[in-house]
Amino acid sequence: MYSNYTFDGGSYRHKELIELVEDLGGYVISKYILSNEATITFTVPSPDMPRIEVLAKELGGKIKNTPLLGTEIAVVTPTLTRHHLPHPLCDIAEFLRRGGANTNMIGLARGTGRRTAQISQRERDLIEEHDVAVVALGNFKRCIDEKIGIFLDLNVPLVISALPYPYEVSGCEYVPRMGKFPYKFKQIGELKILDEISSAVERCLNHRREEIMLDPPVVPPFVVKDEIEQQVEEAKYIMSPGGIALRLNGLRVKLPFDVCSDAILQVRVAGFTVGEICTIERSRLHNHILLDMRPRSMVESAFESTMQAEKISVLGEV
Repeated sequence: MYSNYTFDGGSYRHKELIELVEDLGGYVISKYILSNEATITFTVPSPDMPRIEVLAKELGGKIKNTPLLGTEIAVVTPTLTRHHLPHPLCDIAEFLRRGGANTNMIGLARGTGRRTAQISQRERDLIEEHDVAVVALGNFKRCIDEKIGIFLDLNVPLVISALPYPYEVSGCEYVPRMGKFPYKFKQIGELKILDEISSAVERCLNHRREEIMLDPPVVPPFVVKDEIEQQVEEAKYIMSPGGIALRLNGLRVKLPFDVCSDAILQVRVAGFTVGEICTIERSRLHNHILLDMRPRSMVESAFESTMQAEKISVLGEV
């Protein structure tokens, strides 16, 4: 079982940490070196973590658990503002990033007003590309009653935050006391609300992980990420931050679908091609490439069918 961690410390001798992670069968997810500081996110088998901690202490760095690493989360607001999204939404996104998640902030084009609030099919598809959607609503119960219905039928785990307390919502995680405020969160009580949102997101992810483990993929997504980076030349020169973003059961490759999808499908991973162990889709976000891992049973069934067809073909030739 792999666990996710982040190393924060000096850049001096950081390569020793990377080598140890790889020697233990782990994978480096991202590496940021800025002057004398290094931030490295990685995943390793849980029993080997004490050896990583010993080296990190020797290097004068800190190791923290990042349970949201390898996930992609949509932070959604019904309201677009002229210059910037409401401050609590930015605080939520930043807090989730510190937990290791990749976050995309989405503002609905027709979210203002109780009667005009709606969600388009394109916005719905975009939100459903993510592992979890965090929806930040407002301060008034009557307004929330009318707006909340447009989100509850989304095919993605939901975490909804709003100011009214108490408030009962079925079909999602609800976090109270987080409405719209014209300032950034600084006080301890306010930071506690962000902790509650992060915990609600983690519960949604853990439930989804349990479902995936009932029929897991042939290899974890980070193994596919590593092979794509090594075998696809274009992947080495992606300018977007986090060029290959991990999702809970797949990846987002930030390359144009029409140009690079064929090369991605031909990448070899553990004796298979990516096309055999993943489904591929065109993302609604910047025409990116989305990969979803197929369950192991589906891959094995397809492999057995192929072998049987080849055997029948050989017998026919004989």
